[in-house]
Amino acid sequence: MAIEQKKLGYFSSLDLLRGLASVAVIFFHFTHGNKGYLSHDNFLWIIGKYGFLGVDVFFVLSGFVIPYAMYRGRYKIASFGRFMVKRVVRIEPPYLISIALILVLNYLSTLSPYYRGAAFHIDYTALALHIGYFNAFFHYPWVNDVYWTLAIEFQFYILVALLLPLLIHPKKYISILTITIFAILGVFITDHSYIFNYGLLFVVGILMFQFQIGYLKKGEFGLLLLIVLIMIFAKFDKRYLIAALLPYFFVMYFDFSNSFSKFLGNISYSLYLIHIPIGGRIINLTATFTDNELIRGVFVFVAMAVSIFASWVFFKLIEKPTMLLSKRLSYQKKKQVT
Repeated sequence: MAIEQKKLGYFSSLDLLRGLASVAVIFFHFTHGNKGYLSHDNFLWIIGKYGFLGVDVFFVLSGFVIPYAMYRGRYKIASFGRFMVKRVVRIEPPYLISIALILVLNYLSTLSPYYRGAAFHIDYTALALHIGYFNAFFHYPWVNDVYWTLAIEFQFYILVALLLPLLIHPKKYISILTITIFAILGVFITDHSYIFNYGLLFVVGILMFQFQIGYLKKGEFGLLLLIVLIMIFAKFDKRYLIAALLPYFFVMYFDFSNSFSKFLGNISYSLYLIHIPIGGRIINLTATFTDNELIRGVFVFVAMAVSIFASWVFFKLIEKPTMLLSKRLSYQKKKQVT
């Protein structure tokens, strides 16, 4: 089957969605991460409780963006190794440096006279398992709670690198069968450490990818998307439909870019990595010094502002160089000119 290609360009509107998803997650953590910080009738607590959906938005986005980028780069199964190298170069250095940052901050925190936690200690087994995201499988704690989602994403990278040829197979029934198996596994596997628990969200992104490159016709896409949305509603609840559909509207109906959206999109990964060790400490200190909810509410935004600034610095110094290096790596080996 020949694919009638649509425009294969960069979706600049997704910069804003990435940024908003990250901001939603940090807002959730700053309003809900410290038990008792805000009362349950506080307006910030009420709206913040939906921020966790930002994680699910990222899952849908990965389901779309990763295979789309691979398709544009003319990925072949023989390029599996080069693809994994590209992903490791792109995501691992910021991840590993954020771990080092957390350990340093954890130690420095114990030196404060206001520190009330446990003595500084490193579980070297748990720390070593962070390499490869194996904490998820051996049930060791993460040094940063958000890392569990990176484990899910990494599993998707491996899976999509193996399955992409099937997802755009000339015989469409093979693609549909592949997605069906993935979706069914998503219904029955409920362990949050495995990608299949969130497989339905990734499937939404995959269907968007197939439609965007012209592999699926409009009617086929609409029917398959409806089925998956019903399955998401049945497994999770109606809130997850928001996470599933937001990327759809940003891809299909929005086409814009400005400096603000680009800024948020650029720092979204850095913000996701370091907002808890940076902004979370501001929330903890605020909880120590005051019970006034108005002041605590103000410091939610102070923590967000400081986290965003720190993420911008982290992006400039750490993430951007590795991002540029990853982009220079292609799936095709360059031919030597003789």
